[in-house]
Amino acid sequence: MNKNILVLLKLYKGDTNPFDECALECALSFNNYHVTVLAMAPLSCKESLENITRLGADAILISDPSFAGSDTIATAKVLAETISLLKPDLVFAGRESIDGNTAQVPVMVAELLGFELVEKVINLENKKATLRNGNIVPIQEHQLLTFEKFKLLRAPSIFSKKKEIKIISNNVLKLNEKEIGLDGSPTRVIKSYSNESGRRFCEFINYQDLDDVISHSLNKKNEVKEEKINKAPIIHFVGNLANIAAKYGQNVEKIDVDGLSIDEIIQKINSIQPEIILWEENEIYKPLAARVAIKMNYGLCADCVSFNYVDKQFIITRPALGGDVIADIISNSKVKMATIKAEANNEEGVAITVGRGALPYLDKVETLAKKYNAQIYCSRPLADNGNFDYKKQVGLTGITIAPKVCITLGTSGAVQHIVGIDRSQTIIAININKREKVFDYANYGIVMDIKEL
Repeated sequence: MNKNILVLLKLYKGDTNPFDECALECALSFNNYHVTVLAMAPLSCKESLENITRLGADAILISDPSFAGSDTIATAKVLAETISLLKPDLVFAGRESIDGNTAQVPVMVAELLGFELVEKVINLENKKATLRNGNIVPIQEHQLLTFEKFKLLRAPSIFSKKKEIKIISNNVLKLNEKEIGLDGSPTRVIKSYSNESGRRFCEFINYQDLDDVISHSLNKKNEVKEEKINKAPIIHFVGNLANIAAKYGQNVEKIDVDGLSIDEIIQKINSIQPEIILWEENEIYKPLAARVAIKMNYGLCADCVSFNYVDKQFIITRPALGGDVIADIISNSKVKMATIKAEANNEEGVAITVGRGALPYLDKVETLAKKYNAQIYCSRPLADNGNFDYKKQVGLTGITIAPKVCITLGTSGAVQHIVGIDRSQTIIAININKREKVFDYANYGIVMDIKEL
């Protein structure tokens, strides 16, 4: 008898999430497993889901007006309840969605189900998963695996036919409507707006001027702009966030969770009774924060960039939609939680980041790096494609760098990459297309073909 894989699929404006598409392709390639796709979306997404069935998978749409407005916690509750009814052997999911980018829901679902969480799969072969950190994990029942983008979803056969979609509403799940949808969501967006942060006035120069500009920038004194921040009375933090917590809190206190079980962490938090907890955003603390959040029903925001305390309300600011939009969020839970990257290490010299436009000319980039004794980093697509190790990925879902001079080559200026370099004192962008957004975030711009370096 075939075993069952359930694939969680996020539909955004009718489009499928590319991380989930990789998860689905891996599931379809798994021998002797029946594949069912599960999507939580409005009924208007039914046609998109029907097209997925042409690949051979069954599909279930979870849809009910009471689910509208669900944040990550409310969404995880609905998905976990549905999965409990379906009783799959394995659950596959993309690492994150393209609209929210939080990477919280799969972690929360695994916690509610009691499944082992296997995160950030970059290869699946012979019933073994290779993870982004290099570990290899054997596949076994009752695991929830999250996938990076390393495979494209196959196209359906021209002879394939659509299957009937099964609809599951809250009449089936019977969840308390106060615990789902907007009413059951501890976090709520109060404002969203176009992301204009990090923009600089770009002065276009010739390539022949690069040496002089770098020399001047290396000797330039860093001007730190003072931000007006209303500080919270006290902020607790986990990880290497003392300086960041002090920036936003009048008083700060560290919570040491290393070596503790999830229940011991919760017991410790209960004994402290904090109002606000900031978690360092790394491979250890970020999923821990999501597990605590779902068990305690605490509002949690991921990938945060700043905070403000106004009228006794802790306002959390984070990017969404790949960084193009900024959202201000509040939490109505007893404990407000957020993840944020630790401060970047200041590098005295030059760093180089490369995007897809520089990929054919990495030999020239390496020569340039040797000239300035610079480390080379990459944008996310180059890490996803295996051209660079993920440890070298700079951006919203990678690391943050803060050199005196950052030269960015062949990058488009996607905000999710820019946020990883905008703490650089001077940014020099080199791109063949003068209209690329990257020049909006650079101090100096050079318009040229990278092959001419």
